[in-house]
Amino acid sequence: MKAYCLASSSSGNCFILDFEINGVSTKIMIECGIPLSQIYSKCTEIGISLNEVQACLITHSHQDHCKSARELTRLNIPLFATNETFKALSIKGNVIEPRQKFRVANGLFGMCFPVEHDVEGSVGFILKTEQECVIFIIDHKRFTTNISHFKPDYVFIECNYDHKVVYPQYHELVRHKEDLAYEDDERREINVKLKQMERNINSHASLRGTEKGLAKMNLSNCKGIFLTHLSDRYANEYKMKNEIQAMFGVKTYVCKKIGGIK
Repeated sequence: MKAYCLASSSSGNCFILDFEINGVSTKIMIECGIPLSQIYSKCTEIGISLNEVQACLITHSHQDHCKSARELTRLNIPLFATNETFKALSIKGNVIEPRQKFRVANGLFGMCFPVEHDVEGSVGFILKTEQECVIFIIDHKRFTTNISHFKPDYVFIECNYDHKVVYPQYHELVRHKEDLAYEDDERREINVKLKQMERNINSHASLRGTEKGLAKMNLSNCKGIFLTHLSDRYANEYKMKNEIQAMFGVKTYVCKKIGGIK
């Protein structure tokens, strides 16, 4: 399998996976959370025509994951998502059910499983051919489904923030909020920052959360771990990449905000 990151951040997410199935290239997209014009231009940069993409899988209904969904339907690219996601987007597509196998393309099958996030219908994906298995999990706090019987060749997983950075800052803000010496404007500013941090903490995976998620998997066949959706403010890509690679003994990569993998 070849993997391409077109975008990976809260500003937008889009990935293309290229499987070789019986000697034939089979390209699918996961997430379409950037404008269609950017998808076209980024596909051109990596030498892929959008006409080659046989399907698009969407994990949930936040715009940074599905911005171009409606446009892709007009291009007759099949969409796969949960019923909750399609309802939120007011579009139709191939409805998938958790833990139920579905056909993505010739020789490529998928299964979704629920993840804990702040919008209904959020899922992760398991993709399988006869030769390879890929697990893809992005926006999530945690997942409880037992997927240890799968042996992924590649794992894509969110690693949004460093808990050792965010938690101390959060508790410091809580202490400041309780300080009666602060003026109303200052307290309002603190509340805004707290809400931003609380959303990260309650709906996205920290470095520790990512490690816990990976520890639930059978990585005995894994050739690569790809970290996605890193926070601009609270992530340290070098620390995250090195720590996870050392912990699991699997080559680890970072999916970049503006596209590319390093």
